[in-house]
Amino acid sequence: MAMRTIAVSGWGQPHDALAAIAPQATHARYAHHNTMEETLAAIAQAGADAELAVGWSLGGQLLTRAAAKKMLRPKKIVLIATPFQFTAGGDFPLGMGPDTYAKFRANYGRNPARTLDKAWELIAKNDARADAVRAQLQRFDKAAVLAENWLSWLHALDGFSAQDLPLADFPPTVLVHGKNDVVVDFRQSEYLAQRLPQAKVILWDDCGHAPHWHDPQALKELMGTHAI
Repeated sequence: MAMRTIAVSGWGQPHDALAAIAPQATHARYAHHNTMEETLAAIAQAGADAELAVGWSLGGQLLTRAAAKKMLRPKKIVLIATPFQFTAGGDFPLGMGPDTYAKFRANYGRNPARTLDKAWELIAKNDARADAVRAQLQRFDKAAVLAENWLSWLHALDGFSAQDLPLADFPPTVLVHGKNDVVVDFRQSEYLAQRLPQAKVILWDDCGHAPHWHDPQALKELMGTHAI
């Protein structure tokens, strides 16, 4: 029997973008929420009975925050290409540079359609199966994505860090990351895993920012095993 699952997608993606690996999951909608508190409460409600929580990128950040605050209590968490901290700052050098981030946010404010195109291309960049990743992205309704409040969530990304979270009682966690990811450095998964009580990092060669489209079958099988 499949585990009851909640899935939380990434920035600038449809809420069910993880359907390739978790078709029966409850796919949380969050882009329309205006505050972190409101968002985490909605995710906690959607995943109240979830045994497995799966998050990609920003979605992984949100799951990390909900689980750390014990608003969500899954038996296992799978984090896909999830940043410990999205923008570099303080003593953390691995995130996006503040100048690059500021330019990206300004570009999205001026021309969201063009900027989203570039962001989606970065998801596929350096992936040996880039054509498969692009094909998946092209299936999405871009107009519906652009109608969501993604500019607000860019502000949230700038302020997020797992540094301030209580992680001592965090559930067993598998962190999957592509070594060729140009959006989130794979070392961020290693950095986060070192701070979790029970975690395993799985790095994929020749994979970019979307392991769930690079090899969905392999990731589905991983999710269904006791990998830690």
